Amino acid sequence: MQQCLIYNNSLRFSRAIYGLLTIIAFLIHNHWLVLATAILMTLGTCSIKLNIPYQLHVLFLKKFKKEVQPPIEKELAELNFVSGMTAGLLLIGFLFIYFDKFVEFAWIYILIVALLIFLACFVGFCVATLMYVFFKKIFMR
Repeated sequence: MQQCLIYNNSLRFSRAIYGLLTIIAFLIHNHWLVLATAILMTLGTCSIKLNIPYQLHVLFLKKFKKEVQPPIEKELAELNFVSGMTAGLLLIGFLFIYFDKFVEFAWIYILIVALLIFLACFVGFCVATLMYVFFKKIFMR
């Protein structure tokens, strides 16, 4: 599998930004903000260079901080899967709200997705990563 170097703190920062955007969208009931967050995450799925919050954090660290923790190796496919899965979940919530189907359920669903994003950010437990590992074991047989 293809490996890439990732600054873990910057990855956590970008997840925190996505979680914050999703929570704000939930609190003000703005489905367009949910769509914007999903689009930003989809861009990050295409390339880590398009993950805007991640790149801004890396730029800030390199410019203003003296000691930067060294990057760690992660599977590129895992990062893409996690970002794509989260963006897909947010997009599903957006579509439910946009087409006016199960709107209250969709907002609760978006809140749950936001809480899962924060869980991955602050605790380091990512459900999408577990799904990736599970699928990888199944399909690599």
